[in-house]
Amino acid sequence: MKMKKWMAMLVAGAMCAGMLAGCGSSSGSADQSGAQASDKTFDGSISFIISHKDEYLGTLDQAAKASAESKGCTLTSTDCADDMDKQIDYVRAAAENKADAIIIVLADDTRADEIVEAAGDTKVVFLNRIPQDESVLDENHVYVGSNEDDSGTYQGEMLADALKAEGKDSVNYLLFEGTAGLIHTTKRSEGVLKALDAAGITATAAADPVDCGYDRTKAMDQMSVMLAEGLDMSTIDCIIANNDAMALGVLESLRQNKVDTSHIKVVGVDGTNAGLQAISDGSMLATVYQNAVGQATAGVQAAINLASGADLTADISYETDKDNENIIWVPFEKITADNVEEYF
Repeated sequence: MKMKKWMAMLVAGAMCAGMLAGCGSSSGSADQSGAQASDKTFDGSISFIISHKDEYLGTLDQAAKASAESKGCTLTSTDCADDMDKQIDYVRAAAENKADAIIIVLADDTRADEIVEAAGDTKVVFLNRIPQDESVLDENHVYVGSNEDDSGTYQGEMLADALKAEGKDSVNYLLFEGTAGLIHTTKRSEGVLKALDAAGITATAAADPVDCGYDRTKAMDQMSVMLAEGLDMSTIDCIIANNDAMALGVLESLRQNKVDTSHIKVVGVDGTNAGLQAISDGSMLATVYQNAVGQATAGVQAAINLASGADLTADISYETDKDNENIIWVPFEKITADNVEEYF
């Protein structure tokens, strides 16, 4: 899953429509993004309504556009700037304009039922952020994304391995969280601490968790405030961030304040290009790769399948949830210095 490589392949595929499919399942040659060579096309329109475009979601947006173009369909993306009411209005407008399907990255994962209502009879693919109320998922409203039960767990496991390699069984940590109330924020934060405990590592918070809304600048500012208030970073063993952007924001603040970070283990989530580079240069210990290209291609293909009446998993290689056939999982992956070069 080399992100730059497979993004480049998707863009190249978009220039030669029909060369890439959403994700293959039964025949043909599948690439590492999950896409499979196919001559199938879909002459329709998809509306992609995204919560906002940070580094990761911007990559997701680019990959969705490339995948849709490669399938011969039109995809229009709209950024609702994390405004859920605006997102609902955009969904309603897309349905009224006869979009064949709507793909949504939820601004508020507690209000998916309102998206379903606004979409009316239009098919919906929830992408990347799963509705907290999974009862909204059915044959016309599905989810494609990565299982957040794994993200924090993988963080904790990689952190525990590094600590044990140094003979440590305890850690003082700082936790930088994404938007409060979102289910992936909760699962990432809880998962990493549970994994440390399961590995026999005693984890002690050196300060209350900090809500930075998955934003690099907010994390940088919050870290600077903590330093100004007298936090002694020599007592901190690790920085846990719900995404790479916040981890990198914290590191930038520490560098600006001339704090020695050589003893601090930093972990993130997403596997962004900047996060990969930070692992490569040694400033981050690890990240959990969230496959933007895989999610985008599977999401677009799922939208096409719903709109065309095909089986949901047609041309999709990823597995459905064992308890809910309307959920398609794109696996998270662990990245450390040992394998980071595979993702460039």
